[in-house]
Amino acid sequence: MVEKTTMNECTTCGGDLHVPEDAMVGEILTCPDCGVEFEIVSLVGGQVKLAAAENIKEDWGE
Repeated sequence: MVEKTTMNECTTCGGDLHVPEDAMVGEILTCPDCGVEFEIVSLVGGQVKLAAAENIKEDWGE
């Protein structure tokens, strides 16, 4: 079975981001070309809105 996807463009490099049809809000997508991570922030009427994913750093107990 082939998974259906929608396409979005990476805002960093212009590469194609494939969004699976069953994607959910909060899911993280990684650009296959440059490695930048994006979070799905909304899915309304077949439109996918992405935002740059936050980089969470560990504080190692500091």
